[in-house]
Amino acid sequence: MKKKILGVALLGFAVAALAGCNKTDDGSIILLNFKPEIQDKWGEIQQAVKDELGFELKVSTAASGQYESTLRSTISTDKSPAIFQISGLVGYKNWEKYVSDLDGAEVTKALLNDSLALKVDGKTKAIPVTEEGYGIIYNKAIADRYFQLDGHVANVNSMDDVKSYDTLKAVVEDMQAKKEQLGIEGVFCPSGLGSDDSWRITGHTFNMALIQEFGLMTSMPDEIQFSGATQYRNLIDLYVKNSTVSNTAMVDTTQTDSFKYFQDGKTLMVQNGQWATNGLTGKGAKAEDLRFLPLYCGLTNEAYPENKQGICIGTEAYWCVNSKLSEKKQENAKKFLNWLFNGNGEKYVVSELGFNAPFKDFASKAELAQTDPLVKEVTAWMAKKDVTNLPWNFAFVPDTDNQRTDLVNSLKKYYNANYSDATWNALVESAKTTWKKLAAATK
Repeated sequence: MKKKILGVALLGFAVAALAGCNKTDDGSIILLNFKPEIQDKWGEIQQAVKDELGFELKVSTAASGQYESTLRSTISTDKSPAIFQISGLVGYKNWEKYVSDLDGAEVTKALLNDSLALKVDGKTKAIPVTEEGYGIIYNKAIADRYFQLDGHVANVNSMDDVKSYDTLKAVVEDMQAKKEQLGIEGVFCPSGLGSDDSWRITGHTFNMALIQEFGLMTSMPDEIQFSGATQYRNLIDLYVKNSTVSNTAMVDTTQTDSFKYFQDGKTLMVQNGQWATNGLTGKGAKAEDLRFLPLYCGLTNEAYPENKQGICIGTEAYWCVNSKLSEKKQENAKKFLNWLFNGNGEKYVVSELGFNAPFKDFASKAELAQTDPLVKEVTAWMAKKDVTNLPWNFAFVPDTDNQRTDLVNSLKKYYNANYSDATWNALVESAKTTWKKLAAATK
């Protein structure tokens, strides 16, 4: 009887093993998208991949501020992405055992410059998706109305004359005082602390503090002194004290709320990037009136003098291929990347995704020239000879999500305490402690 039971059990294992062997790899791949604002842009691309490349592209989008945690929760499952994003060398160190070499891949050869690739020990590990820029976006039409008013700030006759923090502050505060004459409710859109909006000031604004302290960062420091806290506070105070809502009400405002003010012409400034055109245009804000201004905050770092300061240009978007998946899925991932940046998919990069892709065809083909006004603005700033555009130092934050969470918690207290010195000092100390702890955890 025992032999019969054992025989049945072994037969069951054999059948299960045979079923496992016969399970086919359909070659479908998953891309984990970093940008929620483009999550509805992938449909046509997915259909084209199926038609032209013969396999299915699935796109999963992480919630704002949740990319790392989403990647951690899926990387070892059957929903593991074939293509995922890392933020430079810091991101690579977190995920290196999942990163496949891209040396010799056709998409790597299509880069404008080989130096743009993310390399480790001379080997290409990831490719840049886009070169992007951000700064203070303003509505030129409303700004021009201000400069036509009697009594505007002396010796400043257009936004082109704003070339320092002191001048920016004077103009913004005067605009706020004249908001009824301008037909606006405040100069700046709210700087909310919800998960969909807080990244602007806990990541992109925080970048200015890192530039003040380190200049150009090339590695992750074990700790920060936060010597750029004054510059960081200068910008935050400028945004929140000249906005449409009060400090406490601002805590819970969303990016949708923020964009609505701008769309309706109720504000004229917001810190954001080239990806925001669609979200900012509306009945009160035409796309052709969108302009960039640098994040003037009183920088004194010798490498980035304020009188030559440009906007922040760089990338935290490097795509890599998951080395733990089947060879078929890895090859299909590489085929897709080459198709997108060096093949028939190039048109979607411009028309749907809005990437400023650093690949050869995008620099040489007229039909791939960007038409988005903010992307064109970034290109113009890159071409300026009398300015120094600023690096994206926030790519060297040891743990982006947790560092930003710490800043959000501290900023909530700062907002609710009516911007008191005590809560600001607590923010500085908490940010320093958090950085040191997170950096140590990467060792």
